Parts: sequence; structure tokens; C-alpha cells
Amino acid sequence: MLETWVLIHLIGVFFIFMALGGTFVHVINGGTKENNKWAKGLAAMHGAGLLVVLVFGLMGLISLGVKPSEFNMYVYLKLLIWLFLGASLTIPYKVEGSAKLLMFVIPLLAAVSTYIGLNYMMRV
Repeated sequence: MLETWVLIHLIGVFFIFMALGGTFVHVINGGTKENNKWAKGLAAMHGAGLLVVLVFGLMGLISLGVKPSEFNMYVYLKLLIWLFLGASLTIPYKVEGSAKLLMFVIPLLAAVSTYIGLNYMMRV
């Protein structure tokens, strides 16, 4: 069952990254939230991806036998990355020049999150 939860979790990650990529490219090309015809659709995709990632990430932990009282630094670090990914849809619209930086920071955070997830699953 764990493999199913991980697969659905990753589909949520793909939705998040598609929404962020679309938003970042729009902002880099001089677009604003007001003239982005896809702003609502991207926000919906982003939100749905965040929800799927959170729910199925926790389902994966439950299937590993981890109780919420047993969460450690790895889980909290992944939740912190999840929170940053949640905020990162609005940052490019509010902070000028941040979209270019986020285009590099977000994949690095994804690599860190993946590393943590794989190592955490190996240790449980």
C-alpha cells in the first residue's frame, strides 16, 4: 500500500511544480496576477497538489507505522518545505525579481525533500 501512497504523493508534487513553473514563467515575462488568464487555474492546481502531498505523505507515514507522537526532525523539515512551497505561488507577484531565484531554489528544496523522504523511509 505504501507504493500507492507514494505514487499519489508524487502526482501531487507534479501538480505543485506545474503550477509554480507556469506562474514563474509568466512573472519573468513581465506578467502580473491581474493579466494572468490562468491565475485561478494555477492556484487551484497548486492548492490541490499541496493537499494531495500533505494527505498522502501522512498516509505513507501511517502505513510505515509512524504515529504523530513519533514524528522527528525529518517530518518537521518536510512540513517546513511544504509550507514554503505553499507560499511560493504568491512570492513572485509580491517580490520583484524573486521568480528567477525561485526557479532555482524550488528544485533544490525538492531534492532535499526527496533525500529526506527516501532516507526516512529506509530508517523506519
